[in-house]
Amino acid sequence: MRSKIRVLAWMVLGLTMAFAASHAEVVDRIVAIVNDDIITLSELDSAIQPFLVKLNAENYPPEKKKKIAFKLRNDILERMIERKLTDQEVRRYNIRVSESEIDQSIERFKKAQSITHEELLAALEQDGLTYEDYRDRMRKELVRPKLINRTIKSKVIVTDEEIKAYYDENSKDFQGTSKYHLKNIIHKDKALMDELLMKLDNNESFTALAKSYSKGGNAAQGGELGKFGLDAMSEQIQKSLDGLEKGQHTRVVSTDQGYQIFYIEDIIVDGALTYEEAAQKILEILYNKEAEKKFSTWLETLKKNAHIKTML
Repeated sequence: MRSKIRVLAWMVLGLTMAFAASHAEVVDRIVAIVNDDIITLSELDSAIQPFLVKLNAENYPPEKKKKIAFKLRNDILERMIERKLTDQEVRRYNIRVSESEIDQSIERFKKAQSITHEELLAALEQDGLTYEDYRDRMRKELVRPKLINRTIKSKVIVTDEEIKAYYDENSKDFQGTSKYHLKNIIHKDKALMDELLMKLDNNESFTALAKSYSKGGNAAQGGELGKFGLDAMSEQIQKSLDGLEKGQHTRVVSTDQGYQIFYIEDIIVDGALTYEEAAQKILEILYNKEAEKKFSTWLETLKKNAHIKTML
């Protein structure tokens, strides 16, 4: 369960910053000044600690670990500086997140991960986090899209042409998943199977032939196998079904169990979306992609105009 719902690395950064700030009992050395805010050594050490634990668990040579740790330290300090800058903008614009918004976000997370509230609490405890820590982090993450909307929303334009082009270029993503309702005839005698194939090609009943000749345990049911996705089939069977439609049968397929002929009773498609159904989803994808780019540009401008001094 831990690997499934482990709090992501980006959460660790914000929480450890808050922890260090609220629990420091001594005056720390300042490692960065960001306008009127500071970042202390203890905050940086706390932020990097979870990553160092993972790094130390890797079987890297000491020199490589040292280089990675050095880069981590600089990268994380850079992220902390960016967070300070965005926090300052959040305060400037008085952007707030309500308790109900946090509740809804947590409920969406639990639903997406198929976990109960108790399982979430247990996972947080394993990571050394309290539920309030988690809510605080959610609050900080929910502020980000609000800040993006406040700063660059009017600058992001997605056209109908871009949406249609994305749909056409990524059509496979909107085709849904197919399940094949299959029947089969199985026998060890290749000559007999070739004869049965000829009968099927002449439109004789697959169900009747399966009942009369198949040696499978499902013969009495007319060779009924059930419904299967392609990922549940061997590559050999997938190839035999390629290009076939409902009501058609394969050629004779040699398998470990014997010679088989498969019949497609039906093809069920789940999750397929027409262009009209997919348009809103695509709009969100393209908007978020462009918004992130513009937000990054906006953040770089903030950094250039800010008073930032690092003292590592």
